[in-house]
Amino acid sequence: MSWPAGEAALVTGAASGIGLGVARALVAEGTRVALVDVDEARLAEAEKSLRDAGGTVLAVPFDISDIDRWETVADRAEEALGPVSLLCNVAGVNGGGAADRTPLQVWRWVYGVNIDAQFASVAAFLPRFKSRGGRAHVLNTASVAGVVPMAGVAAYASSKFASTGLSMVLREELEGTDIGVSLLIPGAVATPINFNAGEAEAKLLGRRMEPAVAERNSALLAQGADPDRVGEQVVEAVRQGRFVIVTHREWAPFVARAHQEIERAYEEFDGRHGPDPVATAMAAGEHTISS
Repeated sequence: MSWPAGEAALVTGAASGIGLGVARALVAEGTRVALVDVDEARLAEAEKSLRDAGGTVLAVPFDISDIDRWETVADRAEEALGPVSLLCNVAGVNGGGAADRTPLQVWRWVYGVNIDAQFASVAAFLPRFKSRGGRAHVLNTASVAGVVPMAGVAAYASSKFASTGLSMVLREELEGTDIGVSLLIPGAVATPINFNAGEAEAKLLGRRMEPAVAERNSALLAQGADPDRVGEQVVEAVRQGRFVIVTHREWAPFVARAHQEIERAYEEFDGRHGPDPVATAMAAGEHTISS
């Protein structure tokens, strides 16, 4: 048996899509799994299917953006399954549109699910990981929209950029410990995110969802990767301690284009202000920023 066999994990967004795929892969490895999702009906179905497959699982219906409840949820998961050593932040929503066409209410909802909940879950579990010692791991899910700027989805893309940044910082802060960090950057995966988010956004704004829009947005996703195969890939990468996990090679040129522009700006700058003492100290291996 190899890690995380015999461990306990918590997976958000576990009622469908990549979250359910990750939960299935973990159950297949012999991991006990707390399944978190806001959709109680689908979550109950997922719990039953995983139990029927021989898994030890616990369904925890929960709106992950309710950040004040994360400690309670962590306690419940650990009371039922034992100490959690693998936190998988998979849940996410898409909402709004272009920056000037996104209501602040929708912006805050997207951020609440996509990044505030990731921070709150880490704040709940990381002290537990540190106090217990031993191997532990945090998986955060961003998106290619978190490394490549995408017009028309301002709230989603910027929140996913924040997830990328949070994960990079966590890796730096946990360097030299037994706590690993991985960042999942999925491309198109056949998940119901557009329908689920469309329904939730419509409810938030007190209107009916336009199914034609959701169907149009979901058409390409439906041709994407199988979420169960992505789940298997995630568990494999986490076991191996890999940081970046991608699902499609085709995004490489877009990533390079975005980041080469930044690199070029540094290369072409004339250095008129002299050397930066913080960067110089960091290059020498000194930590210059403290809390």
